[in-house]
Amino acid sequence: MYETKKAIGGKKASKKSNRELLDKVKERFKMMSEADGRNRREAMEDMKFANVPGAQWDDNMKQERGNRPCYEFNKVRISSKRIINEMRANRPAAKVRPVETGDKEVAETLEGLCRNIWSVSDAETITDYAAEYQVNGGMAAWRVDVDYTDDDVFTQDIMVRQIANPFCLYADPACKDILKRDANDWILTEKISRVEFEQRYSDVEVKEFDSNEFDDQEDWQDDDAVRIAEYWYKKPHTKELWQLNDGRVVDSESDEAESEELVAAIQQRRQVETTKICMAVVCGDRILEGPVEWAGSQFPFIMVYGEHVVIDGRTYWWGLPRFAKDAQRSYNIARTAISETIAQTPKSKWWATPKQAAGLTQQWSEAHQKNLPFMLYNPDEKAPGAPTLMPGADVPMALIQESQLASDEIKSTTGIFDASLGMRSNEVSGRAIYARQNQGEIATFNYQDNMAKGVQRTYEILLDLIPHIYDTERELRILGSDGADDYVRVNQIVTTPDGDAVRVNDITTGKYDIHITVGPNFSTQRQEAAETYGALAQQFPDLMGFAGDLVFKSLDLPYAEDIADRLRVMLPPPVQQLLNQDANLPPEVVQAMAQAEQAMQQVQQLGAAAEQASAEAEKDGAVIAKEKAELGKQMADIDKAKAVFDAHMAKQMEQLYRLQVTIAKSQAAMAPGIAVHGEFLDAQGNVEEVRQRIAEIDEILAGFMKAADEAVDFLDKKTERKVVGGSTSRENGKLVADIEYDDGSTRTISAVRNNGKLEIEPEADAGP
Repeated sequence: MYETKKAIGGKKASKKSNRELLDKVKERFKMMSEADGRNRREAMEDMKFANVPGAQWDDNMKQERGNRPCYEFNKVRISSKRIINEMRANRPAAKVRPVETGDKEVAETLEGLCRNIWSVSDAETITDYAAEYQVNGGMAAWRVDVDYTDDDVFTQDIMVRQIANPFCLYADPACKDILKRDANDWILTEKISRVEFEQRYSDVEVKEFDSNEFDDQEDWQDDDAVRIAEYWYKKPHTKELWQLNDGRVVDSESDEAESEELVAAIQQRRQVETTKICMAVVCGDRILEGPVEWAGSQFPFIMVYGEHVVIDGRTYWWGLPRFAKDAQRSYNIARTAISETIAQTPKSKWWATPKQAAGLTQQWSEAHQKNLPFMLYNPDEKAPGAPTLMPGADVPMALIQESQLASDEIKSTTGIFDASLGMRSNEVSGRAIYARQNQGEIATFNYQDNMAKGVQRTYEILLDLIPHIYDTERELRILGSDGADDYVRVNQIVTTPDGDAVRVNDITTGKYDIHITVGPNFSTQRQEAAETYGALAQQFPDLMGFAGDLVFKSLDLPYAEDIADRLRVMLPPPVQQLLNQDANLPPEVVQAMAQAEQAMQQVQQLGAAAEQASAEAEKDGAVIAKEKAELGKQMADIDKAKAVFDAHMAKQMEQLYRLQVTIAKSQAAMAPGIAVHGEFLDAQGNVEEVRQRIAEIDEILAGFMKAADEAVDFLDKKTERKVVGGSTSRENGKLVADIEYDDGSTRTISAVRNNGKLEIEPEADAGP
């Protein structure tokens, strides 16, 4: 097992080299923070603007307003949630494809392994959290890490981990790739408690790393926290490649390079200048851990932007709120002014002369608080009539228009309109609503697309790490696209009949790439498929006959999988042949299944002949009541035998199918050209069980055929002629029976199906 983090050279670095490395870390951190500091400060303001109550009013305006209200009507946050939740509903899915020396089956194993790592790490929650920063702030980040499986083992596992504050992650400002594939170094700062620091580094004086305006911990921890930093960098390294006489190219640092036979087979050598990934943990004045080597050849960090451009040599990135902030502020001001005006409306005033109000001011001052039955006033000759109630101030139309304009500007700057937010707009038809929703999705599709690229980058790092972490023989869990799990043994060493050791299912070699698709998750696809298949089954009833097993597999219902397995057994022979053509079953199994199908056809033919004979007897009308009763008994015996046969046949066919799957799995586990004795014996045992099943089917079939023969013999006792032979066939949709008698005569009876019943159409007797 490759040590994920091991000291370079196996010894502690010298004090001089440590000092040089520490100086380099401080220099690089200063360069990184200055190069991207402005973007990060503005992004943090955007994050607060969208998510922190009170952050949409600047301090100067709050101070000017004093005690007057500063209301917020946060439309930007809802627009951001629209994009974030769209990402949750349509998650990226990765497909591993073999390239050059890659193997298709190994690619499927790697894909299932990566999917299991993604699931165990709860990476969907990590990307959901990252989407909040990507959409609202403009940048998100997470990482890939490696740790031991348990405290008492040496095996390691890969996992995806969250970065709580992506603004604490810094990348090489000189890299050109938007996903930072070409970065030469990274710095990740972290604040840990003083107690944890003393536990990790008990002999080190507490001195935190350079000050950082972006923290990943709460403010209450500041007085009792220490900042440290991880510095990841590339170290130049020279290695040698060997080309062997059989054409293979071997790395001189690989495990197989230690073989003396391989060294003797070297034809030519080549020096390669490459790099190794190293990491050191530093504080303010010293190296706390490392430097150590990283197992992979790529940095384990993923950084995703919302929008990213380079203008006049300077990099800018931002999220959704950046250009909607002014419109949101204008909307807040207008709506706050409207609210203030409306709040003053209930404070209407009574206008009266001094004479009208004399002695009654207390009553008039309480009129707006008490439900008085009447109001008194003093008549005044100079002002005839009662005192007048003057209404409050009207809301100016300019404020209402300004709030409407600001609301429209928020939609325009974010690209998300009413239909995209689920609100009723002026669109009437479903097509128009769908088109407006698409406008919002297209305008903001860059966020979802960049997140998908981040997932692709994660899978690239996983594929780079897997050969180094899972480099020994071990059993791994893999997941399918539907979440179904399976277990495979990788890097297995088996011995050929010639005595050579061969590695089977080797995931440490070959080249593979990643293809990303974005769409609804599997459960959503399953629900849509169930609705679609249900509608198709109503329009095309024959669909259940040849695809019923797939229809039931798409249903999230109890026992749906069991019903699907049973329907699969009852599929028509052509469909069974299509499903089994790639199974590579042994000849015994194929022959047994063919015999079972032939037996079923014979049963159907005998049943049809018996039905025809019974119908003919009833039509002739020459049988007496006793014969009819005996005939009914014989037909009941046939029905009973047929029911027993059908039930037993269905059971045996289901068991045959399960045996078929077992044998196919056993053969898939064998390497081509390699005889694994234990698995071969298991397969042979399965074949023997198949033979036993067929013998049981033959026994049941013999009983049914005997009952049918007795019924036919009984029918012919009512005539002087004896049946000596005959045959049945299907012609133009009819069942036709040709009966031969001992006197050389023949009789042809045909039957057609009408409303689920067989109707007999007798034809004239032929001569000898």
